[in-house]
Amino acid sequence: MAASASFIRLNRADLTDLVTAAQDDDPRALANFLAETGTSVAEYDGDGEIFSVLLPVLSDDYDIDLETSENATLADIAEATDALVFILTQDDKERYLDQLAPEEFDAEELAELYEDFTEEEADGAGEAMLAAIGALHQALGETDAEHVIVVTAG
Repeated sequence: MAASASFIRLNRADLTDLVTAAQDDDPRALANFLAETGTSVAEYDGDGEIFSVLLPVLSDDYDIDLETSENATLADIAEATDALVFILTQDDKERYLDQLAPEEFDAEELAELYEDFTEEEADGAGEAMLAAIGALHQALGETDAEHVIVVTAG
């Protein structure tokens, strides 16, 4: 089964509880916490695994680093879960919202970057990455001073 991705708007005050949920012995605790506490703000129907390629490609090739916000929180979550989790903040929005507009990207170029990164061809990789960028762009627009977007893939 393909991994899914979710984009959940969460009150910044709930980040400590997010870490607690991620560290719970119940593997569903993180997803349950996000479902009960947050609000979904973007749809992505593709395989969430694409984000494990997309994030480094955005950072290396487009100077869009979405993996460093809330570092301490993310380190605690990463230790506790196998899922890819990252947090989008208002600072990310101010820095990257315009750069992440889907029309700024080309699916063919993204496909080439995917192949360079993974050293393998994948049909539809460029389109999948473009769809993921669209979801990131939409979600990033929902951040503000009091709210972050918690993105999980896996």
